[in-house]
Amino acid sequence: MRVSLCVGLLVGGLVATGEEGKPFVDYPEKTREYLQRIQQGEQRHAFRQGREVEKWQEEARAALVEMTGLGRMRRDLSSFRPTVTEGKAVEIDGSYYRSLCEIETEPGVSVPFYLLVPKTPDKGLRFPLFLCPHGHDRLGLHSYAGAYRDDAHREKIEGRNGNIGELAVRRGFVALVPATRGLADEVLVPDPKGRHGNRPCRAQFMHCLVAGRTPMAERVWDMQCLLNWAESHPSVDRERIVMSGNSGGGVLTAYTAAIDKRIRVAIPSCSFTSMTGSQGYIFHCDCCMVPGLRDWGDWPELGGLIAPRRLLLVHGVKDGLHNRTDVEIVASKVEKIFAAVGSADHFSLRWGKEGHRFYPELMWPFIAAGLSR
Repeated sequence: MRVSLCVGLLVGGLVATGEEGKPFVDYPEKTREYLQRIQQGEQRHAFRQGREVEKWQEEARAALVEMTGLGRMRRDLSSFRPTVTEGKAVEIDGSYYRSLCEIETEPGVSVPFYLLVPKTPDKGLRFPLFLCPHGHDRLGLHSYAGAYRDDAHREKIEGRNGNIGELAVRRGFVALVPATRGLADEVLVPDPKGRHGNRPCRAQFMHCLVAGRTPMAERVWDMQCLLNWAESHPSVDRERIVMSGNSGGGVLTAYTAAIDKRIRVAIPSCSFTSMTGSQGYIFHCDCCMVPGLRDWGDWPELGGLIAPRRLLLVHGVKDGLHNRTDVEIVASKVEKIFAAVGSADHFSLRWGKEGHRFYPELMWPFIAAGLSR
């Protein structure tokens, strides 16, 4: 596994906050033993050396689709045909066109997205596609697309390279920048009376459980509907599709790429780690949970479903939401699956020098290599 550090030499076992020798969390002994006992799960689709990888992927992917509730959504919505309303294209800086569009992905659910297309005199030119769903940022699609509400918004987002869709279109990609269901202002599930902690994303999770689905299924469904539409766009090269998001957008990237083989290069940023840490701590937000996932496997299996396509994990050494030791343990397991299909060089883990944010300088070279014909 190739691990790149943007800082000086770091000591193994350093936690994400940079504090050496301290556990990421410290539960009471009885609590820790309880968590470790119940969190093991059945691991029915855990990858084991010696298995036929393609057969394992086929079975594990089908089981994941059902476990998330995506299978149920496909059946329930089998007769529904998503529709797209394209907005007016506005030229930006003489460099690209930006339009605010909308896709109805299921009855009554309309997901806005920005379409960013490079400006070129060659009308027949096709560009690689960059799909970038955001995480817990209620202005997320506007942030990623560089469509700022005011100067303060611009300063905040550009200061951490959060305008990843805009950066992509300036590098010659068609960028699709969608609202992430449950996380953007435009597609929130309200939490009346604060029953779910005044957290719309948790309200979405609870309502999904009642309906036999998960927020992750809804979000993957939305991404696949967008991909179906984008494949026929005259400016898109359907053979060169990249997907990346930070935080919750990275979680969505991992699940979508594990399920949908159209994603050629996947880069989950500040998000790819085990379901639980060595102490039993759960790293991800409620809305990213898939009940019973440990009966299926864990995040190494998510990564393994992407092989032999390209997968880059990017984390920040100062990211207090993740533990470096746990990230590297998971990455080593993913690497073994890629090696089992003879594509170890299609996987990498790299570290940025700051916290919970994008690191485009680590992403672009990997993307370029992954899209080369």
